[in-house]
Amino acid sequence: MEQVPRADRPPVGECSVEQATREHNGGDLVVGSGARSQEPIPFAVPERLAVVDSTNRYLARLASNGLGGGAQVPNGYAVVADHQTDGRGRLGRSWVAPPGTSVLCSILLKPDLGPKQLHLAAWAVALAAVRACRATAGAELALKWPNDLIAGTASGGEAPEPLRGRAGAGRKVAGILSEILPPPTGGDPEQPVRPGRRGIVVGIGINVNWPAGWPPEDARDPELTSIASGATSLNRIAGHEIDRDELVARLLEATGSLSAMLSSPEGRRTIASQYRLGCATIGREVSVQLGDETVRGRALDVDDAGCLLVSSAACIRTIAAGDVVHVR
Repeated sequence: MEQVPRADRPPVGECSVEQATREHNGGDLVVGSGARSQEPIPFAVPERLAVVDSTNRYLARLASNGLGGGAQVPNGYAVVADHQTDGRGRLGRSWVAPPGTSVLCSILLKPDLGPKQLHLAAWAVALAAVRACRATAGAELALKWPNDLIAGTASGGEAPEPLRGRAGAGRKVAGILSEILPPPTGGDPEQPVRPGRRGIVVGIGINVNWPAGWPPEDARDPELTSIASGATSLNRIAGHEIDRDELVARLLEATGSLSAMLSSPEGRRTIASQYRLGCATIGREVSVQLGDETVRGRALDVDDAGCLLVSSAACIRTIAAGDVVHVR
């Protein structure tokens, strides 16, 4: 496994990232290692990196290779980076942000969940992020199915009182990408591997402190154009800079509490109920892009398998994944 530079203390400014990670050798980018500032503690102290290709990819590799001395990566192990060179979102999209402006975090969870319950791990992190953003920035975020957090919108489409009239209502603040790790090598291929043994890497990117003038509204890059028209950041919602360290700490603390609930049927029902209550998609008129097909109708609910139920053309469509637009 390649070594990547560690961050002595976040945040790392753009110049520091460049100085720490770029050595010109025929034009290639070379990354070197640095000293780890503190020992990672699950759900408390993350491993901090100055720059990495993708926190999800890094943590998946680490979980596969193990820690020093052959120790397994424990439940709740988290990685935070100041900058990603190849950050990923759903459907192969990029995660684009200036260095040091976002919380880029991946967490390894090892819940004992069945195949139709795996979405609950991502829901636990999403709910944890809502709590963390409220506590740190005073921002009331809502959940947009399947994997986004949006600003200033409550279930039913009305902005919460503190955010009414503020710019950015309904815009994306965070995105989540969860990935199930492959089964360990050397196991009996005839025996089923429980998800809790494999682990699930849940990555979240939160727009925290965007600088003035970013993203440029006149950018020709389609990624930047999309961000400018459909996203915002916590500092723009709150009207002041946000402490990223505090946000990470509260995110991990809340994830620890919520992920522990996944071990019991009652806890899983609570996670699902809280997700539905905070989901701004439910009750809205939506347009869902499914490859070459577009489904339009009213989002009725999210079922126990995490699928969106949409009333469309006198029938109810069950949608496992798709691009959703809130129409009204």
